[in-house]
Amino acid sequence: MPELPSFLNTDNHLLWALICVSIAMIVTLEAVQSAIEGAWPHQRRPGTMLPSERTAQSFWGIVAIALITAGLLLIANLGILLWQDLSQTDTQVLGGILVGASWLLFMLVSIERFGIRRYITSIGLAAPLATLALLAVAIILLTLSAIEVWPSEQEFREALPILTAIMYIR
Repeated sequence: MPELPSFLNTDNHLLWALICVSIAMIVTLEAVQSAIEGAWPHQRRPGTMLPSERTAQSFWGIVAIALITAGLLLIANLGILLWQDLSQTDTQVLGGILVGASWLLFMLVSIERFGIRRYITSIGLAAPLATLALLAVAIILLTLSAIEVWPSEQEFREALPILTAIMYIR
């Protein structure tokens, strides 16, 4: 039976970060899916909204797309770091922090149970634009980091036997 790679040890912090980011992306995709099937809680009653709140409605959809993009870039960075057994760079850490802060703000606006949604949406365009700015910086940082650590084609080809062995272990 093939041996598991050393990066799959449970004491690896990058592995736990990858698991947490993946779970957060699933939660985010569920929030976006519910928004597509029906309006987000802050978009259900446009008649009771202030004009500044109505203006910000469409920007939260753009924030969702940028958040999914940034989350996938973060997952790619973490996956490559684990695979290549590299340590994270300051650029990746900063990008991850920006994605995390943006995700938290997005979820606070998307979930009405916390009671914070009304306060955040009352400031109008400021919250979605600030979140978009954070995500734009995060996307740039994570893209540059991914380019820096991206393995060669030969390394991808060499990894295929390991990937197939991991799939057969289950």
